[in-house]
Amino acid sequence: MASTAVDAHLEKAWEMALQLPEFQKYELIDFIEFLAERVEEDEVWEPDEEELEALRAFFAGEGEPGIPLEEVERKSEELGEQVRS
Repeated sequence: MASTAVDAHLEKAWEMALQLPEFQKYELIDFIEFLAERVEEDEVWEPDEEELEALRAFFAGEGEPGIPLEEVERKSEELGEQVRS
């Protein structure tokens, strides 16, 4: 049952994604690719409250478009160093 709810939610999100402006579509693609890469590693990225707010604003069409790439790269590198240690 939970799987059906997730699938329905994903389908709705997909429909919303198709309505995004072009630059936000690219940001969303980058974010999905980033999440897919994180799943393949031992530690899954957990966004902090500030990142969650930025994501909410992004999907609501408010605030600055996208997640700052520098921040994502920095956190990814930090997590990679922790995994290698």
